[in-house]
Amino acid sequence: MPEFHISVLGSGSSGNSTFVSDGSVRLLLDAGLACREIERRLRTLGVSPGHIDGVLLSHEHSDHSKGAWRFCAKHNVRLIATEGTYRALKPLPDKPVDWVRARARSSVKLGRLTVDFFPTPHDAADPVGFRLRRGKLAFGHVTDIGHISDDVVNGLRGCSAILIEANHDVEMLRDSDYPASLRHRVGSRWGHLSNDALASYLERRLPDGVRHIFLAHLSQQNNHEHLALECCLAALDRRGGRAPKLHLTYAGRPTPLLRLSEPRMALDDHKQGVLEFA
Repeated sequence: MPEFHISVLGSGSSGNSTFVSDGSVRLLLDAGLACREIERRLRTLGVSPGHIDGVLLSHEHSDHSKGAWRFCAKHNVRLIATEGTYRALKPLPDKPVDWVRARARSSVKLGRLTVDFFPTPHDAADPVGFRLRRGKLAFGHVTDIGHISDDVVNGLRGCSAILIEANHDVEMLRDSDYPASLRHRVGSRWGHLSNDALASYLERRLPDGVRHIFLAHLSQQNNHEHLALECCLAALDRRGGRAPKLHLTYAGRPTPLLRLSEPRMALDDHKQGVLEFA
């Protein structure tokens, strides 16, 4: 029976990276931590860095790509990115990498895993989100988005688990000491997703099959864990039905490895709102 193993190695403005394996391939989704830090965090999960099969980049901003080139060159790992993202990276000329071109609204087959790429609304060269599929399982990964576009909604359809941004509280951002230009950028439709915008998606458009939600890229200056959780829980309560489990993500440490298997009926199917704080 297919299953995914997922750990968010780090999430936030200091660096983002997620480990995903389906047993046939082992991937990093973004590599915004330093190469040595990615290696260290993988080893805490019992994963050898040399066994990673590919690094997928959502976009070129340094908190998503900082360690990608060096990691891929050092471990002879494929770098999978759109042309816009690849061209915007800062290469290491003496360290070539094997680049696999991805395109929005297309798919790449990696072992038994299929990766779908969909465009995302962010102020980057050619940003994309990911949907990883095998059998009836799918994991959606989308962060750094200014709003929930139709492409994002369609890209997350059929997912059993998703990682999605809960970047800022609107009032905290408005009252922050950020320069006006930065407040405008973060809060724009091409910046970062607010708790309220995410809550609206969860209440009205979240796919019925989602069982796990990772809340990603929480701002240390303009958000609090309890605000993001309360906002999302209230939205899921208004939505009704079986609520997915919410998982916090962290800048300084990986999340525990989540084992995601194909859904089956169980006695605790109707337990709701279980939170992971570890």
